[in-house]
Amino acid sequence: MQRLSFDQEPSPSEVLRGLADFAGTSPSDKYMSGELFERLHSKLCALLGKPSAQYVPSGKMAQMLALKVHAERTGCSRIALHPRSHMEEYEARAYQQLWGLSAVQLGGYDRLPTASDLHAIKEKLGAIVLELPLRRLGCLLPQWDDLRALTELARERGIPVHLDGARLWESQPFYQRPLAEIAALFDSVYVAFDKGLGGLAGGALAGEASLLDEAAIWQRRAGGRALRSFPTLLAALKGLDERLPLMAEFHDKAVSLARAFSQTADLSVSPNPPHANAFYVSLKGDRAKAAPARDAVAAETGLWLFDEPIDSVDQSLVRFEVTIRGAGLSVDDGAATAALRRFQTLIT
Repeated sequence: MQRLSFDQEPSPSEVLRGLADFAGTSPSDKYMSGELFERLHSKLCALLGKPSAQYVPSGKMAQMLALKVHAERTGCSRIALHPRSHMEEYEARAYQQLWGLSAVQLGGYDRLPTASDLHAIKEKLGAIVLELPLRRLGCLLPQWDDLRALTELARERGIPVHLDGARLWESQPFYQRPLAEIAALFDSVYVAFDKGLGGLAGGALAGEASLLDEAAIWQRRAGGRALRSFPTLLAALKGLDERLPLMAEFHDKAVSLARAFSQTADLSVSPNPPHANAFYVSLKGDRAKAAPARDAVAAETGLWLFDEPIDSVDQSLVRFEVTIRGAGLSVDDGAATAALRRFQTLIT
């Protein structure tokens, strides 16, 4: 079955053989030290223009480490984040339940946050979080000048700015600026290895050395130090070498596919053109019919359009996400559009 989004499901044996070939004679690691860590950290510092970087086995943990350090430094446990951020909708409010932080809303439910939104928050803040792109809004990205205005206002107020950059790699083609120039707007940066880079798991924090030193203490407390990490380290390094150069191609394919889809009646694509490598498709139809229709189209065409439909305030719409990674690059736009139109006939 050909997937439209993400990557084809990997074969464990193929993945492990690929990592073994990539590893060569590299020595193993031990408790967060060794040649593989040094290679990864050095590469990240060069890409992101930050003095220090630290591997963390979980993205959720990485972000909480950064926010905890910012809160401790500012003496304020109140953070500001978008109401549809990953921390709010996917992480069961770990920032509150596990890390002793509380949050105030930054921006409207269905739009990106702005400098005006931050200006409207009069209380003291220990940090603000910006997710680039904001996935739950169709992977929307702010314009460069708007992003700079927001981060500059935060600095004027002495508020640290943290980047949820799980898809930072995929956002760079939109800005057409070096990753380091984007990262320079933020006091701490989280990047992921298990999304666009195709890694096994994990991510990293980047920032000033003193911030990372303090984060390392919290990482130890949170159980984030494994005896061996070499499979995920190798997968991260391999992804940076082989997949990072494909981000512009992922974006171009998303733009091309969105353009083809948008020619279909009673269908909308958002954003159009896509800002990153992903976009939402919305069609008139019965949401209860979406999953059976998806399965029928897959059986007829051999193309898997999406995994699960996405909720919409408009109950007359069926909505799903398209995310272009390795699998979607080889899908013909015309064939995908034909499969989508067949899907459309089955949900109305």
